Amino acid sequence: MGVSESEGRQSYLVFACGNSWYAVPAESAAEVVTFPELTRVPGAPAYLLGVFAHRGEVIPVVDMGLLVGTGSQSTRRAVLVRLSRGSLALTASTVAGVSLVSGSLEPLGASGVHVHLRGPAKGAQRDVAVIDPDGLFDHLSQGA
Repeated sequence: MGVSESEGRQSYLVFACGNSWYAVPAESAAEVVTFPELTRVPGAPAYLLGVFAHRGEVIPVVDMGLLVGTGSQSTRRAVLVRLSRGSLALTASTVAGVSLVSGSLEPLGASGVHVHLRGPAKGAQRDVAVIDPDGLFDHLSQGA
């Protein structure tokens, strides 16, 4: 099923983790945070760097580079994504700001995390992978 033009032209927060650029719907991106020392989660996958307390909530920090297989990036910044059923922080080495994103929003893969990344898309004069935050949250909650 295709994405309507109005859905394909909504506002997104565009950010990078290393050399890879991502976009998350602006209404899901609560803020950009600098996270403190993290508490490790025993037995967690490598991409889950740990958790931290933020405004009365425990926030898991996901290393986008490790999650998608492009390698870890040393950063203390993250995009805090809030959904109706929880929050998570996605590491960000650079934040480009909010912009319109357009293009194909087909899954970038048939399995794993790439099912929840859409593209190819253009945002802020660069190619981005659009993150489906609800799908990503479900994927990570299932112990991907």
